[in-house]
Amino acid sequence: MYKPKFLAVAVLLLSAGICFAEDVYLDKIVVTPYRYGEALSKTATSIDVITETEISDSIAQDTVDVLRPVSGVMVRDLYGNGTKAVVDIGGFGEQGALNVLVLIDGRRANDVDLSGVDWSQIPVGQVERIEVLRGGTAAVLYGDNASSGVINIITKKGYGPLKAKLEVEGGSYSANGQSFSLGGEKDKLSYWLYAGRHATEGYRNNSFDKRSDFASKFEYKFNNTISAHFNSGFYNFSYGMPASLNQNVIDQYGRRYARYGDDHTNGKDFYFVFGPKVEIFKSDLITLDFSYRQKDFDSYFLSSGLDSLKNEIETFGLTPKYTCDASIMGRDNKFITGFDFYRYIYTSQALYFSKTVNTNLNNRVNQYSNVNKNSYGWYLQDEYSLLKKLSLVGGYRYEMARYTFGYHDNDLHGWGSSPDQDEKTVYGVNSFNAGVVYSYDDNMSVFANASQSFRFPEVDEFSYTDTNWQKRLDTELKPQTSINYQIGMRNNLNEKVKSSISMFRMDVKNELYFDAKDLLSFGSWIGRNHNYDKKTIHEGVEATLEAKLCNWVSLLGNYTFTNAYFDGGRYSGNKIPQVPQHKASMGLRFALLKNFTFNITGTYVGDRYFMNDQANAYSTLNSYTVADAKLMWRHKDLSASFGVGNLFNKLYSEQAGVTVDTGVKFYYPSPARNFSFKMDYSF
Repeated sequence: MYKPKFLAVAVLLLSAGICFAEDVYLDKIVVTPYRYGEALSKTATSIDVITETEISDSIAQDTVDVLRPVSGVMVRDLYGNGTKAVVDIGGFGEQGALNVLVLIDGRRANDVDLSGVDWSQIPVGQVERIEVLRGGTAAVLYGDNASSGVINIITKKGYGPLKAKLEVEGGSYSANGQSFSLGGEKDKLSYWLYAGRHATEGYRNNSFDKRSDFASKFEYKFNNTISAHFNSGFYNFSYGMPASLNQNVIDQYGRRYARYGDDHTNGKDFYFVFGPKVEIFKSDLITLDFSYRQKDFDSYFLSSGLDSLKNEIETFGLTPKYTCDASIMGRDNKFITGFDFYRYIYTSQALYFSKTVNTNLNNRVNQYSNVNKNSYGWYLQDEYSLLKKLSLVGGYRYEMARYTFGYHDNDLHGWGSSPDQDEKTVYGVNSFNAGVVYSYDDNMSVFANASQSFRFPEVDEFSYTDTNWQKRLDTELKPQTSINYQIGMRNNLNEKVKSSISMFRMDVKNELYFDAKDLLSFGSWIGRNHNYDKKTIHEGVEATLEAKLCNWVSLLGNYTFTNAYFDGGRYSGNKIPQVPQHKASMGLRFALLKNFTFNITGTYVGDRYFMNDQANAYSTLNSYTVADAKLMWRHKDLSASFGVGNLFNKLYSEQAGVTVDTGVKFYYPSPARNFSFKMDYSF
């Protein structure tokens, strides 16, 4: 019955019109496309800006939830709590998280292994705005992982007089949380501090998520030309891993069942960033950032019977850059150049574990891996106003990555020792971009760009298990590269209506993907990461419409068409799994009475092939439509809200796959209807 209900809502939305809390015609300043501030209308790429107001109006419990209705963005959350979520731009399916670079205030958040981005490390309460850049143009400035897009999360900072905020929340599945923040400016010092905790039992059994975090941002201005900043954060987490379910298990035990009721992960994540900013001649700016991050996480497979894993990742970063904003021949010109150095130290220990054998070997190191990765990237980019309304941008980057691998197997299980492996490999890749943007007037602009983006293999992608169940390293993997094209138009029809449309195409060479059918042994699939021997194509259209037709009702709608397929080779003509061709979102906001607002948003995701089904040999995963609603009340410094997620109780799975040798499909059931409330007070 949800379909007629949602169709009724859709008709209401179309008939009513749309608006935002802020006027849509105001030009926003963005930093992600050029690594410095620029007006959105002057950027030669497709980008969305999600403001603090829009985030507050949404029903999002985690930062990743904010991205669900965004055009061109696909979110797949395994457990429904943000700890294991994939964000895909451009249709890369299972490898989507490895092709999207996630930044937090410009700091890389992607992990060097295959664990992806832990989105729960970024509480919604810390976020000021999110910039979503689609396409590969940002690879020049940011390098590895920025293959199909960049998501830059800008956190809050202190402004004006001292102000504090206290927030409490709760909801379904025993969810509860509290946070406290304060910030302000005094003399030459800007400061902001945040502390919070969150806990939920989760929709499924053993899908609990418990976390606490602290963050700080300080900036001190020594004088008009020299300043320095220091940002830091600490994040402590623990979450369950209930595993996937096949249909027989769901029929017998229900979709909330945990196949592994005790598997879980504990960890902590600490970082800091500091550096000076020096302004020279009011047109030149030099910044030098040093960053450090240490993430430790231990995974215990008490139900599944696998060895426990102790992983540590240390990341050192040094990113100096120089920016010059000075006219050339009477025309505006902005130039940026810099150098990015990152050193990753990754260690992983597999600790012997047996549920059936009583032995003193438990918790002894069975296997040990150590991988070091050093990356060096140099870049430059220039933005020049050839005419008053015509701007050109072009850039170049060279990046090199060095890997050293060390692996040792103690063979405590007695299955046969894998050979020790100590190997090295080096990659070097070029990237470029070229773009043009023409502004007809203050309300309309068109843009086009071409670029080459890339990503290096992640450290876990090199390893595989052979037919003798021995671990091996494949150092013959190549970097993935992509030639990208994008054209688009942004149009403010009047002060209350705004629209945009863009078309893109990515021709990807050596696309890195996991082939679950690569090796078959003992009647079970093993699989291995490969470079696809031919091209893959990712192309599509993204369109958005925003309007403000009256003072009390507002609307946002968007549509994305994505065609991602293998072009030649073993899977020629087949669709890339986990990529829907059609995705659409529609949202409505009512300003009720004096202090009340009501929001409702619906998102449709079309059918797509199951994970691992590159051969397109099985049926597709069903499409779904999910609606969320939120009622908010605000009075001076006090606000309260009540939200309903999955309003019409749709039973669906964002993530699902197939075991290729048996054809058994497995699902990660998404949460059913759920409720949440939040209250905050500023003083």
